[in-house]
Amino acid sequence: MGTRKYFLDWLRVLAFVTLILFHVGMLYVTWGYNLKSPRLYPGVEWWMEATSPWRMALLFVISGVACRFLIAKLGAGRFAFNRLARIGLVIVTGMLLVNPMQVWIQLTAQGDTIKGYFDFWTTSYLTSDSSLFNALGRPMPTWDHLWFLVYLLFYTLILAGVYSLLPDCKRLTNAPLWIFLVVPALWMAITNVLMGTIAPFTHALVNDWGAHLKWFGLFAIGTTLANRDDFWMAVRSHRHKLAVVAIALLCVYLSYRLPWMDGRSALVLTVVYRSAEGVFGWAAMLAIMGYAAHQLDNPSAQLSYLNDAVLPIYVLHQPVMLATAYLLFPLRLPIGSEVLTLIIATAIGPLAIYHVAIRPWRAMRFLFGLKARSGTA
Repeated sequence: MGTRKYFLDWLRVLAFVTLILFHVGMLYVTWGYNLKSPRLYPGVEWWMEATSPWRMALLFVISGVACRFLIAKLGAGRFAFNRLARIGLVIVTGMLLVNPMQVWIQLTAQGDTIKGYFDFWTTSYLTSDSSLFNALGRPMPTWDHLWFLVYLLFYTLILAGVYSLLPDCKRLTNAPLWIFLVVPALWMAITNVLMGTIAPFTHALVNDWGAHLKWFGLFAIGTTLANRDDFWMAVRSHRHKLAVVAIALLCVYLSYRLPWMDGRSALVLTVVYRSAEGVFGWAAMLAIMGYAAHQLDNPSAQLSYLNDAVLPIYVLHQPVMLATAYLLFPLRLPIGSEVLTLIIATAIGPLAIYHVAIRPWRAMRFLFGLKARSGTA
């Protein structure tokens, strides 16, 4: 297999498509979120729980693979500067210019502010109005859904430090193949149990050691898998078997929602559930990567365009979705029409903003962490 793994680029795009559907679903389930529909449908939680164990985990693995290639190309110092300049800047852009809209929508819907948007942005959001901290549940400015980029930046800087101190650490990737097929499943199971019991996920970067064990571990696994062609060939060759295993584990994982689990010890239930979640998540990722390696390992103009667009779309999608939902919910449209409108708006809206307001303009590309392209205005 070639150095450039185009199927992982496609998987990154498809993972963010899944994220859009997941966030639309968050409007209608019983779990906490920025905004909730007046009509809740807990049955949607079955589908959402089927994607949760592997969706973000896959992105961290893919990011690790990409960073391994990039650091080999740039060297540790230039790699660290590149990540700070691109990921760091888009985090700042998102926190100061994009996320205020969704915070205003949340607080307005809750009845915790009556200010207009621009008044709120300048006098409450940017000034970190402490009187709204309890209502929001976090300080302002906030990275909110951009936590993935914050954690990823932190991990990439750790990677740069390791490579600068241990330039021969690539030898660590010469472990037997079975380790990469089995150990990540155990790692995800153990860290999931920790996060479900004594180290809950905070999204706050600091005091979030359970999440760091899981996410950095997956990121590190991605860096070690980057040049392991035997791994990629194995998941491709055994993709059907891996899919059968993943489906069987999914049934075990979801069985905790069935009535026969009622009355069980909360600790036992958490350990079993979180362990099954981790093992299923890794099996699903292996199967997904195997099918992608078989079907999607080709470059295309569409992939190049989407690779450029995916970061701005990720930053923009949640504010666009919440603004659309805020306007739609009072209309009480038929639920099918409402959900379809939300999905279309959340997918097409950020893409349109990217195509018209970000892609052609050098300054906007800079703010959203994109490389300058020849011919930009």
